[in-house]
Amino acid sequence: MKILLVEDSATLRYAMRNYIIEAGHTPLIAQSGEEALQMLETTPVDMIIMDVEMPGLNGFETTRLIREWLGGHWIPIIFVTGRNEDESYREGIEAGGDDYLIKPVSAMIIKAKIRAMERITEMRDQLNQLNAELEALSQLDSLTQTYNRRTFNEMAQQQWLLAARQQSPISVLMIDVDHFKLYNDHYGHQLGDDCLRRVAKAIDATTRNTGLSRAFTARYGGEEFTVILPWVKRGDFELLAMGIVTAVRNCAMPH
Repeated sequence: MKILLVEDSATLRYAMRNYIIEAGHTPLIAQSGEEALQMLETTPVDMIIMDVEMPGLNGFETTRLIREWLGGHWIPIIFVTGRNEDESYREGIEAGGDDYLIKPVSAMIIKAKIRAMERITEMRDQLNQLNAELEALSQLDSLTQTYNRRTFNEMAQQQWLLAARQQSPISVLMIDVDHFKLYNDHYGHQLGDDCLRRVAKAIDATTRNTGLSRAFTARYGGEEFTVILPWVKRGDFELLAMGIVTAVRNCAMPH
């Protein structure tokens, strides 16, 4: 991890820097709250160890500004200070701190605190990853892995407003699989599902092969698909439509 150490004392900076290195992490050094804020504008960090008593912005003030600037992105902040009054603890937590250590801090204590915050950070990252995966799954049709109708409606609204604002062309294909009910009744639902998956892949492959990376394919209904085509004019979308017909025909699904 990259750990930002904010400390105005040269002696403590040297000791804490070595503790961070011994814990297996990379120290970044700021000698004041102002310098820490400037560094964070260009350098992402995973954790902050913050002195409280500093000239200019103190640690609590700096932390409030950091939390405001980061918004919803959380990183652990550990205060290190010589103040051990109850009111100071309260102020530190309200300022946005996650832990509060009293100087002098031993190497064992700081390494243990770093490890504890590292575990919390790992759990946060795992949770964010799971949330992102759930969000992606909620946008997809489970059978064809194209977008579902709800997501299509949202994207259509967004793209329509964007096209109106930019005065740019937008096209939409509505696609219906011919004779699908007869196919499904004759071959059964399992092969019917496979048919829809193959049609969806043919649509997707055709849009990709024609360079339309911004096309959005969705399953609109049972055997109905739709494709939103931002910046595509009439002649181009007619060619794409015929390409999709050809791609589905080339699947050569017997019926």
